[in-house]
Amino acid sequence: MMPRSLASTSDPDALADDGRAHDDREIVVFPHGLPGFEECRSFVVFAADATPFHWLSSVEGPPASFLAVDPRSVLPNFRYVLSATDLSRLQATDDTPLLWLAIVLVDSDGTVSANLRAPIVINPASMTGQQVMPQDCLYPLRHIIFSPNA
Repeated sequence: MMPRSLASTSDPDALADDGRAHDDREIVVFPHGLPGFEECRSFVVFAADATPFHWLSSVEGPPASFLAVDPRSVLPNFRYVLSATDLSRLQATDDTPLLWLAIVLVDSDGTVSANLRAPIVINPASMTGQQVMPQDCLYPLRHIIFSPNA
C-alpha cells in the first residue's frame, strides 16, 4: 500500500515542500536521508498527474522533490535482492511487501531516464525507506524511458 496525501489541511506545518498536504501517518522516514540530501529525512509520496509517476517530496530540511517511477513499469523483468543489512534498516523480511521507486531524470534535450542502479525502497508497514546501492548492479544509472530522438 502506498501512502496517500490528504487533499487539504488547515495546518500550515502539514505541507510538503511542494505545498501539498499530508499528515504524520503518511511520512516516510529515511534515517540516513538520501545521498546528496542527507538533511532530508522525512518524505511523503504523492501520485503524480501522469501515470505511472510519483513524487517523493521532503517535508523537512532543504526543499527537495523527486519524480519517481516503479522500476518494473519501465523494465518488467527488474529484480533486486536486498542484503540482510538493507532488510534490517527497512525493518523488513524477505516476505515483506515493499514499494520500489526509481528516481526519474529529465535531461535538457527532453530525454527521460530512470536510475535503476540505486532504487529507493520503502516499507509501508514501518514507513521506513532508504536508497539501496549494490556493489555489483547490472542495471544502468540512466535507463532510457523516452528519447525525443528515437
